[in-house]
Amino acid sequence: NRDPFQYVATVHAGADPRYVLARIDQKTLGVTLRLNYYVTPDLSIQYYGQPFISAGRYSRFRTVGLPRAADEEERAPETQGIEHLGETGGFYYRVDEQQDGVEDYRFDDPDFNFREFRSNLVIRWEYRLGSTLYLVWSQGRTGIAPFGDFSFRDDMDSLFRIDPENVFLVKFNHWFNL
Repeated sequence: NRDPFQYVATVHAGADPRYVLARIDQKTLGVTLRLNYYVTPDLSIQYYGQPFISAGRYSRFRTVGLPRAADEEERAPETQGIEHLGETGGFYYRVDEQQDGVEDYRFDDPDFNFREFRSNLVIRWEYRLGSTLYLVWSQGRTGIAPFGDFSFRDDMDSLFRIDPENVFLVKFNHWFNL
């Protein structure tokens, strides 16, 4: 996904709002896996897994100038006097529009790596006609990092180092013949 006018943030230079746009270069990979295994007609194991990774890097920052202009450069000219900085709390961009040494506004670095994994494992046992026992294990992992570099190996390694959220469920269903 490449978009030259991706919205980034709304910031204020004094009392005036600035709508920051940028070119995004985003790469995404998502896979859905589903497996069904029938041990016997009464016992089955079902698995569903969905890893998802996405990374976005922003460049060529712009601010909205004349939103109705036909020319892209008039509509959103490239921001002048922008500087990428880092500090203990993270990375950000400092903007000095007049280039007079005074910061007009700043905004956080929007680069990102998003990683997510969702899975379910279900064991279904029909122990008697119409009566079923389900054992379910559901796991979710979600993480965000501020890098913007897509690397299948690094992102998948990082994905499975995220602490999971595990849920275990038991469902008991019994049919009474009245």
